Amino acid sequence: MKIVHIVHNFHGFSGASLQAKNLAKAIGKYDESTEQFFVTRLKNGPVKLVDKFIDDFLVVEIPLNISRLWTFFRFCLKFKPDIAHFHGADFGLLVICKILNIKVYWKSTLLGSDDFDSLIGRSTKGIIKEKLLNCIDVNNTLTKQIYDINSHYLPPSKLVTIPNGVEMESFDKIGRNERVAVIISAIIPRKKILEGIEFFKQNLAPKGYMLLIFGPYDSGLDGYSKEYVKQCLSLADSNIIFRGSVNHSEIKNALSKAGFLIHLSEKEGMPNVVLEAMGRGVYPIVSEMNGLAYEIIINEKCGYIISGSEKFSIDNYMDLNKVGMSIIAENYEFKVVATKTCQIYELLYGDK
Repeated sequence: MKIVHIVHNFHGFSGASLQAKNLAKAIGKYDESTEQFFVTRLKNGPVKLVDKFIDDFLVVEIPLNISRLWTFFRFCLKFKPDIAHFHGADFGLLVICKILNIKVYWKSTLLGSDDFDSLIGRSTKGIIKEKLLNCIDVNNTLTKQIYDINSHYLPPSKLVTIPNGVEMESFDKIGRNERVAVIISAIIPRKKILEGIEFFKQNLAPKGYMLLIFGPYDSGLDGYSKEYVKQCLSLADSNIIFRGSVNHSEIKNALSKAGFLIHLSEKEGMPNVVLEAMGRGVYPIVSEMNGLAYEIIINEKCGYIISGSEKFSIDNYMDLNKVGMSIIAENYEFKVVATKTCQIYELLYGDK
């Protein structure tokens, strides 16, 4: 069985792409016979079909413009994938898959961005896109919120809800020997970094905590604002430290020491960083995320949801977040998510 993972940004600071890579690695452990490739869109991607090995996967870069259709078509003829796993929307590539009889597993990644209401409503080509949705064989809605929307377009037989996966950390590698809180996010207005810093200053700094902020703030980011970045960086001091873009091992190391993750973004698909923090015994402090937070967190037991009704008390969160770790192990650990995903692949493959 051959799977092609289609991502928007294999090389950058993209939660959806990182999730796709980690899922593919977990699937490789679950079923070594499954052959997996990646196709990623790139601003100056080559029209000519060029493949390279990156992180143990064969990766093909395609342009952002219309010529990507030809490059992808040639990729499919050469490598003959059985299933295309879309990590985000691309209707042009969806048409190619339909023409070549490639089964489509389509993952919705972000409420307000690629749920079906958003995809159909934002374009004058909405009627055409709505028709093309029927080319999808299985849609992973990711959350209950997105399921409720997408169920107006596809029948229940084509819908599944499988969350993002995370790695668990063993207890002996977790050391709460420092008073550290972290923000892990691109520095853009949608992620509400300023509000996160303000929460830290009011609630954690007086208790002797330090705030480490990981994430890029370069002009190439979707939603970049020079003024917003300037505002955020102006708050840096000996207790609020911006680390910029770092490799994932450094982030994992920080989470293994941190007590709290602050993540106040309102719009999320399934926030990987919140799940990863819980899997490492960290307490997430989050916004309601339009209701998504309540799908993940038991408020004031394995995290704190800022809703305006409960006052934050640090005394409730001094021990390791064992309840959060248990939730992750049962529902979100990569081996659980990979198993469910492979079951979908097998159904699609058997139906070819």
